Amino acid sequence: MKKYIAFLLLSFNLSQLAAGNPVSETLERIQKGLSHRFRIEIQPSNTQEDYFELQGEGERITVHANNYVSAAFGVNWYLKYYCHCNISFCEDQLPKKLPASLPQVKERHSTRLSDNLYMNYCTFSYTATFWDWKRWEREIDLMALNGVTMPMAMVGTEAVWRNTLRRFGYSEEEIKSFLCGPAYFGWLLMGNLEQLGGPLPDEWFSKQITLQKKILSRMREYGMKPVFQGFFGMVPNSLKEKFPKAHIIEQGRWNGLHRPPVLDPSDPLFKQMAKVWYTEYEKLFGKADYFGGDLFHEGGKHEGINIAEAARQVQKSMTDYNPNAVWVIQSWGGNPKDELLTGLEKKRTLIVDLAAEFWDNWRKRKGFGGFPWLWSNITNYGGNVGLHGRLDAIASGPIEGQLDPYASSSMKGTGSTPEGIELNPVVFDMANEMRWRSTRFDVDKWIRQYAERRYGTKDENLKEAWSIFYHTAYGTYKGHRRPSESVFCAPPSLKGKKITASAWSQCRIFYNPEKFAEGVGLFLKSADKLRQTPTYQYDAVDFTRQYLADLGREAYYKLVEAYQKKDIEQFDYWAERFLQLLSDQDELLSTHERFFVARWIDMARAKSKRKDIQDLYEHNARMLIGTWTEERTPVRDYAHKEWGGMLKDYYLPRWSDYIAYLKDTLEGKELEAPDSFAAERTWVNAHNKYALPADADPVGTAKRLYDKYHTN
Repeated sequence: MKKYIAFLLLSFNLSQLAAGNPVSETLERIQKGLSHRFRIEIQPSNTQEDYFELQGEGERITVHANNYVSAAFGVNWYLKYYCHCNISFCEDQLPKKLPASLPQVKERHSTRLSDNLYMNYCTFSYTATFWDWKRWEREIDLMALNGVTMPMAMVGTEAVWRNTLRRFGYSEEEIKSFLCGPAYFGWLLMGNLEQLGGPLPDEWFSKQITLQKKILSRMREYGMKPVFQGFFGMVPNSLKEKFPKAHIIEQGRWNGLHRPPVLDPSDPLFKQMAKVWYTEYEKLFGKADYFGGDLFHEGGKHEGINIAEAARQVQKSMTDYNPNAVWVIQSWGGNPKDELLTGLEKKRTLIVDLAAEFWDNWRKRKGFGGFPWLWSNITNYGGNVGLHGRLDAIASGPIEGQLDPYASSSMKGTGSTPEGIELNPVVFDMANEMRWRSTRFDVDKWIRQYAERRYGTKDENLKEAWSIFYHTAYGTYKGHRRPSESVFCAPPSLKGKKITASAWSQCRIFYNPEKFAEGVGLFLKSADKLRQTPTYQYDAVDFTRQYLADLGREAYYKLVEAYQKKDIEQFDYWAERFLQLLSDQDELLSTHERFFVARWIDMARAKSKRKDIQDLYEHNARMLIGTWTEERTPVRDYAHKEWGGMLKDYYLPRWSDYIAYLKDTLEGKELEAPDSFAAERTWVNAHNKYALPADADPVGTAKRLYDKYHTN
């Protein structure tokens, strides 16, 4: 028997190698020739642990691992800690060629945590809506290098909805009146809205199906476990017209929008629809073992529903389709309710504690009563631009989970579930190491190492700057759940320290802005030698942007104070300074593609060759980051962006008009406060072009603007 098992393991190893090596292919895409410096050997573990071993020196390093994701993570570990490299979604830092003789290494890492989840429903809207295959390929490479084992895979789910509804008597027009526009699928899938931003053009379905098949093929090459959308009862509002006898429960409104209702999972129609849903899913995209979907997400009504029985039926529909199916449930806003959990089979459930870096629901609920769970961080909301990441919480939470007497036995891994990505790469870097760490470590030492590999140089100014950033913007403060919003992006008002850009956050900062400014100054001392380094260019813009935003907040407070004291001279001074800071920030952000609104708009238009469809996609793109909805609702400005071009054309005019109004009232005129919503909608519906200046100089502009204000 032992010989037979050994033969099977050997056969597995040889077949995996013969099928091609996705790690080597990833490395070649990162840098031509890089794959030749690593020998990848896949050897299944004799235990339940994932592991990787690094061994060798000289021309090539050997990486032993139990699967390709572990191997890719091991390669990245070596590149980070031995070659001082940094690969991220906010630029890369790699030497043109690794040294001929690679540093010696002999170390082994293992983890009992099997899972590392990545992405959030919102990520598919706030960041990935208009990605093409090239950008998705890059993201899957980053997933592998950072040890992601369980990526959400929601692209093309609208095609599953289309095929399912066809089989229940829906016409193409009726289907399109239910499905939302491209930018809003995240909230459709969470049961928050329908129809907004649509109707979808026919070509969208075929292109997204093709794209999703490529995405899944690559994920499966790595052995990743994609999370599909489960059928949990959310249905079109129009379903009650077609099936008047079915028990369909209205869900009320979500931020002013009419929510789709829920079909009672105990109703016979539910079982029929679920069976069709999973059948159509498999026809399009193959089988999966993990399915997401949440009953009563962010509100909703459950009158007339036996919650435990409903949960049992939702899970049963999954396991009837696939006996190995696992329902992936978000821990968010009081969900999942204990009553819901009583209806579920533990081994077929996985709870993701979405914002464990802040709320620690896993601790409060004692490991969710023994249900398998993941420690995850959100960190970003709405894709808002702002330095944020509770690094101490991220560095300690997963370790505390592994040590907790109630929660450790059912902890299955970690996750990163930001609403928007391509921001704060330091957080992504640290968070994805945590599945592999079981003991506490020195975060300040780690951050200094990060500074070295982020820019590829042993520069004490950079290390000290990053230590300051860690103790300021990336600190862990009570009550500081979201990035501190820029007052530049806030709807104008005299709310002072209570002003917000979106409905659920704050513009205040929790750190000492003068200390942060000191860190920016230290960082920019390396400008001359690193001005051509992509990672330095990105961070120079980002840190200086935050510095200007902090100054803008101070200027706004002074402006409000002067207005309340009716001090016209001081009001004029601070109004001029505030508007100049806003204009200067626009100038800075218009030097770098990743901080410029054209990148987002151009991606949207690139999804089609037809002008009318391009216009629809651009409208989706603009509306999401602007008014969010067609009408005025609480989610207005939720996805606000400190982006070049948008600051000048969307935010600056409304602040200029409001400040002019305040000045008029100080001079005794009786006027109504200006309402900028009509102008915002005009921008949302516009199709003006944006282009980076030909002479854009990110580092030079950052240094000039820092010096301008730091000396005044």
